[in-house]
Amino acid sequence: MSRSTGNGAADHSVSRRDILRLGTAAGVGALGLGLTTGAAGPAGAADAGLEVLTSPNFNVGISRATGGIYRFSNPTDTAYLTNYVLNPQLRPAFDINDSRWLGDIVLTTNGVTRVTSLSDDIRTVTRNGDEVKVVYAGTAAHANGIRGFGLTLSYKLSGTAALDWTITLTNTSGAPLEVQDLGIPMLMNSWWTGGNQTGIYEQNVGRHSFVAKHGSYVYWQRPNGVGPYLVMAPKDGTSLEFRDKARTAEGPFGEVDPSWEGLIQFNIHSKTLQTARANKIGGYLPATSLTLAAGASQTYKFTFRWAQNYADLRNVLYDTGVVDAVSLPGMVIPQDQTATLAVRAKGGIESVVGESGKGVTVTSRGSANGYSLYALGFAQLGPANVVVRYAGGRESVLQYNSIKPIEQLIDTHGTFLVDRQQARNTGHGYEGAFLQWDMSRQQLVTWHNYPGGGWKQWMAGGSDDLGLSPAVFLTEKNLQKPDQAQITAVDYYLTHFIWGYLQSHTDSSGNRTYRVYHWYDGTDGTGPGTADGKATWRVMNYPHVWNTYFNMYRIAKTYPAITTALTADEYLMRAYRTMRAYFLHPNVGTLDDASRTMGSMGEHTMPEIVAALRTEKHSAQADELDGYIRTKADAMLSRAYPFASEMSIDTTAFETTYTLAKRYGNDAMVKKTTLASLAARGTQPLWYYYGSDNRHMGESWWNLGYETQLGAWQQQDYLLNYDPSAAGLDTDTVLRSTYGAYLGGWANINSGQISGGAANIGAASWQYQSEKGTGEGTWSFMPQLNNWWAWSGEADLGFWGGLKTACVHVVNDGIVGLYAYGGTVSLTGGSYVITPKDGVRKRLAVHPTQKFALELVAARYTRAQITTDLRDIRLQLENVTSGSYSPTINLRNLPSGTYKATVDGATASTTFTSDGRTASVQLLNLSGSTASVRITR
Repeated sequence: MSRSTGNGAADHSVSRRDILRLGTAAGVGALGLGLTTGAAGPAGAADAGLEVLTSPNFNVGISRATGGIYRFSNPTDTAYLTNYVLNPQLRPAFDINDSRWLGDIVLTTNGVTRVTSLSDDIRTVTRNGDEVKVVYAGTAAHANGIRGFGLTLSYKLSGTAALDWTITLTNTSGAPLEVQDLGIPMLMNSWWTGGNQTGIYEQNVGRHSFVAKHGSYVYWQRPNGVGPYLVMAPKDGTSLEFRDKARTAEGPFGEVDPSWEGLIQFNIHSKTLQTARANKIGGYLPATSLTLAAGASQTYKFTFRWAQNYADLRNVLYDTGVVDAVSLPGMVIPQDQTATLAVRAKGGIESVVGESGKGVTVTSRGSANGYSLYALGFAQLGPANVVVRYAGGRESVLQYNSIKPIEQLIDTHGTFLVDRQQARNTGHGYEGAFLQWDMSRQQLVTWHNYPGGGWKQWMAGGSDDLGLSPAVFLTEKNLQKPDQAQITAVDYYLTHFIWGYLQSHTDSSGNRTYRVYHWYDGTDGTGPGTADGKATWRVMNYPHVWNTYFNMYRIAKTYPAITTALTADEYLMRAYRTMRAYFLHPNVGTLDDASRTMGSMGEHTMPEIVAALRTEKHSAQADELDGYIRTKADAMLSRAYPFASEMSIDTTAFETTYTLAKRYGNDAMVKKTTLASLAARGTQPLWYYYGSDNRHMGESWWNLGYETQLGAWQQQDYLLNYDPSAAGLDTDTVLRSTYGAYLGGWANINSGQISGGAANIGAASWQYQSEKGTGEGTWSFMPQLNNWWAWSGEADLGFWGGLKTACVHVVNDGIVGLYAYGGTVSLTGGSYVITPKDGVRKRLAVHPTQKFALELVAARYTRAQITTDLRDIRLQLENVTSGSYSPTINLRNLPSGTYKATVDGATASTTFTSDGRTASVQLLNLSGSTASVRITR
């Protein structure tokens, strides 16, 4: 295919063959087009067919043939030389006549779709110094080309820090021209190649977008999290109002699972598009259009900048003229807490207004560190917009979500699991299993009551993450606060479904193998315990089973008055044998040898189980598991990016990789994992992106899935055990992401905001889908309620991660000052006074005091008072059982020395020592519902 710019100059046309030869200059190879820096100059071999703009921070090549941007890189990015855009070399299949390269424009004028890519005959591409212009003048021959108006695109270097993009429309028709839609396709380098993890993490880029009127912005970063990040923001009153996506089978740029999310297009105007896409893509801002009088013009402006890190990203947003917004503790706000919103804009903040009719209260709290501060309260459940007006009437629309208090959500969901999601008296192999709940039908999803669609063996099988994670959540919940009925329900599940069916496989000698059958197939009598029983290939099931056993061990040890079916040691040995089987019987099939080479959800407990075996004098078993774990660590940590799982890009293995790297002192991999985890998570003030991980293909997929909270555990552990500055990070950045993720996952529990049906209160949604509908492919059968998946799916794995993460964090935030995530704090007379509202009330970290932290076992706290020198620590404890109790207080980073603990002001005390890193004190045989504990040096 050959294209001409229409200017008659032979040297301004280029064939596909010529384009494909571009980028073969030394140092470029096959990874991308023109990835060399500007050193070669416009006449260099890598620049053939391009008009090139170079500066110390930009190397941008615009095709003379198509007007599209084929190269967008940063010359300072010497480690990777990543090209942030796709081009005909990187993706030849996209090199079609009706292309969508970055720089192409899609419009609807007077009811007709018009695109720049079908306007080759009226296009000219010229360069004058630091500016390249792409001009469409005249009437294109193609019926969908540019007609009735002129279009000029200007790319101009603005100093060394910015590349400005200007789009100017001029009505040449002689009559009024209505521009109903004006869209900007963003064909970025995001075609994931699943077999090349290094390529994905170093050469591809992931998107984080915020469509919010004038305050909109988008940034792209490599999945490895290493800067710089490319930032695009509107200028001078330009606004974005809609984001479209090419879905499965919607043309050549449609979604291709698992490699391609589908072409993303951002719209300045979307009058007809929003209506046309109403059942495909969810719009949340009013649609606009533009009417140009004859001869009139309209200009839209964007700027591209580079941000080196997350702190710099906020500064870049401010400098471009949009709103820099920071919201603590996140964008999902429990109703017993308020949000602290800090906003700044170059043109000044004029007002902050809550959405009408949503019960939003906004109270000004003055200013600090250049930001205007506001306290936001949310009386009504569900999403609510908060509009920031700034710079002479411009608007940025933030989106929050209000949820019930976390403690209430945890209790309500635990009760729901036992009352509604456990199969009882079935007479089938899934007896005792925790099955999926379908909110659309308000019924349990079983083999014998299945609505159709999907993979029935998995969806109704009671196994894998769907059926095994509810018990993990329940046992973790009951470890924090025991409920005999719920613990008995877990024992029923373990006795009947796990031990009696799923784990009943025996070898030729009749001994249990402890293998975990992958899922129930509806054929009773031919399960894993019979001669034709099937062994598992799904090793990712195993951690859920061993974690349930392990938590039952801990419950039996912690609460001796609670009745359990087995002894603590019996549960521990079943956990050991299940983990042993995991390593001895790797996958057979789609994930060969995964237990030895790939991360599974829930593996962060492996070191804890080994430690428990040593405590219980099972040294040989501990040594055996230690050997398996070390071998796995050697295999995974030897790879540059050991994060691959079942998807092209996945966050599943971050938890395992971090755990192994931490255990064996591989600080480089700890850093790499943390940066990748943060890069997967949104920072935009939009509740279903903020803290939520992007996995599979991009941000339009699987928002607020289980890795949102499970990954928060690993990020929090990093924050408590490492210095973020070693990774170019800071406490504020990591904690904002982590706590936003912790809060975001709880939005999946229904309190009426997903479904108002009484039978669904306490149920969970699998995840939120920011695009409407689940697509035309694998998940098309899944019913949705207000963009929530109606089935519970894997949600409980996330809630388990949430319970493991729950903590109050006291910080001196760089913007708002003294602040407590998950609680309230004041500093009075040299003491922090803290009230917890994190939902669990077991953990506390005070970052200004050497990252001092404490964790309670067999008790909760309702108030803490801690002196800044850590010489006096006072806790108001709450008994979580009905009888006497002996709580343990584990302390970290308590200064070295000898301490005494007294209860309720008694003269007798318990003495203990701290080595400066860890300390522990157990208070024996306390009685009553509360107790006051004081620890002094």
